[in-house]
Amino acid sequence: MQLYELVLNHGRSVSPFVWRAKMALAHKGFAPETVAIGYGDKATIAFSGQDRVPVLVDGGTVVSDSWRIACHLEDLYPDRPSLFGGDGGRALARVFNHWCDSQFLSSLFMLCCAPTFDLTPEADQPYYRESRFQWTGMTIEQIREKGNLKQVRAALQPMRLALAEQPFLAGAAPAYADYCAFGGFMWARISTGPILEEGDIVEGWRQRMLDLFDGLARKAPSAEID
Repeated sequence: MQLYELVLNHGRSVSPFVWRAKMALAHKGFAPETVAIGYGDKATIAFSGQDRVPVLVDGGTVVSDSWRIACHLEDLYPDRPSLFGGDGGRALARVFNHWCDSQFLSSLFMLCCAPTFDLTPEADQPYYRESRFQWTGMTIEQIREKGNLKQVRAALQPMRLALAEQPFLAGAAPAYADYCAFGGFMWARISTGPILEEGDIVEGWRQRMLDLFDGLARKAPSAEID
């Protein structure tokens, strides 16, 4: 197995979608070889038929997109720990995946975009600046001013309600719903630093997630000091 990931200055793997895939792979008991690319290396993953990470090469199969990677792992390796807990769990995880993308990551974008630019190698910064302007109509400087930590924290209320009743979003043990949300927290941890208030119940969950799989996520280079 090989997993292609975006790695910027200081060895920082910032993509929340890559982190979803990394955690899903670890959940299934896999530790693939990782292949680091930058924004200027899109030709390296052209074989996948698109230009974004993560890309998983599993034998003769190439899978892109974190959700598709999770489904590939679940379907091809049913004898290993389940990411979804059945078809119903997969359907609910899909709903939560959309919530994370449309609510959590969209609010986190304004907070983490500029710090991610700061980590981008100088040669790739023009691409990053132009692509984000096309997405938002704003410069990196304007985006930096609009980062709203209160908005990010407010978006997490559904997670707080769930975690008040159970240790993980998926219940007694972590599963794909947890990895889906955790990807966003890894983006913040690696690019920006702490975003949760002390005592927030989500912070307790985040610490448990950082400890999973022998501290896989905690060991990653980041802007946060443990």
